[in-house]
Amino acid sequence: MTLMAAVPTFRDGVPGGETVDVTSDEDVTRLVELLAQPWADTGSIQTDDAVLDVHVHEGWGYLLYSGAAGYLVTDGDPESPSAPSETGFPAGSGLPLERITEAVREFVRTRRLPGAVPWRDVGA
Repeated sequence: MTLMAAVPTFRDGVPGGETVDVTSDEDVTRLVELLAQPWADTGSIQTDDAVLDVHVHEGWGYLLYSGAAGYLVTDGDPESPSAPSETGFPAGSGLPLERITEAVREFVRTRRLPGAVPWRDVGA
């Protein structure tokens, strides 16, 4: 099964969306670059067993994992702001984009909770 990322967009007052293949490291790089655009919202990658939401805000990257390992958000830099999105990433859950990109690449390869970044329960 080819993995795809669904990315809601809002360009020039018009809601829309893009679907991006995420099968290679280059695809993941393109996805993160797309998410860094001011008109892009949280991207969502869904496997049979898990969903990984990816968000970029003010130069920080955010991940939310939902699957067998739990409902988890990245345990990020305490200086990172909350990220306004449908998902609602809390302050302190953002990480540098390089680390987020590495974690998304790992998820695409393994389809499991990435070990490249630290995690915490969403309720914590």
